[in-house]
Amino acid sequence: MGLGFWRIMVASMVLLPFYWRPFIEAWPLICKHWKLLLVMGAALAPLGNAAVYLAYNFTTAINGGIVATVQPVATVLLSYFLLSEFINRAQAMGIAVAASGVLVIISAGDIDVLLSFRPNIGDLIMLAAMFGFAVHNVLLRRLPKGLRGAVILLSVQMFGAMVILPIYIFEMIIYKPVPLTLEAFTTIAWIGVVVGVGAVASMNTAVLALGPNKASMSNYMRAAFTTILAIVILGENLRPFHIVALALVFIGIFLMGRGRHSPPPSAAPEKAEPPAGQSGSRTA
Repeated sequence: MGLGFWRIMVASMVLLPFYWRPFIEAWPLICKHWKLLLVMGAALAPLGNAAVYLAYNFTTAINGGIVATVQPVATVLLSYFLLSEFINRAQAMGIAVAASGVLVIISAGDIDVLLSFRPNIGDLIMLAAMFGFAVHNVLLRRLPKGLRGAVILLSVQMFGAMVILPIYIFEMIIYKPVPLTLEAFTTIAWIGVVVGVGAVASMNTAVLALGPNKASMSNYMRAAFTTILAIVILGENLRPFHIVALALVFIGIFLMGRGRHSPPPSAAPEKAEPPAGQSGSRTA
């Protein structure tokens, strides 16, 4: 919980000096849609980010990787119920193919690893975290057009900090506070700046431009990037199953990208619709 809280605070401190003016200008919209932003903040901060950190205290990397493949499926289901977005056969096949590629990677091509999978409390926490990310990404499309880019990120972080702060205080009392060490500072700086600002802002832009279903496919790239980095940085050997798995992941993403997405529903009907020539990426 401490990592989750300070990730949000560092990201906000980086963004606020550059975007405080548009944030103040958007304050009436933020207040009007505070319930939606509160749910998104809770889904991203304690239920999403911090829950992942918590889950890996109780489960293995293999188990966590298997459970994490639930996020695209959860996103598709929530998009259907909340946004009435559908996927075609090619997209459904893309999800299945990419998921099989991830399973090949995390099982090292050994089916016995997957058959021996046994869920524990960490796996259940990871499952909740994946649904948290899915809720956040889907609800991004319900925000009014007046909220954009860094203003969205700051608003969600503000409400997320409100939700996670009492949980963090409780953690400090019953467990321990975040240690004042160089390792802790560098870790918080990394997840606050690179992940909390760069990665989340990029993901938000992708969701607004492509829709949550397509954007959720990036979740499968984690296993692919982990494999590549392990080979390049750690000197691990490239094995045949790596090539097969990466091929499946990229084929799945290609298939998922073939479908069209629905335009984001407007949460502010009083505002005029943009001209027909504007695209979703312009809105993002």
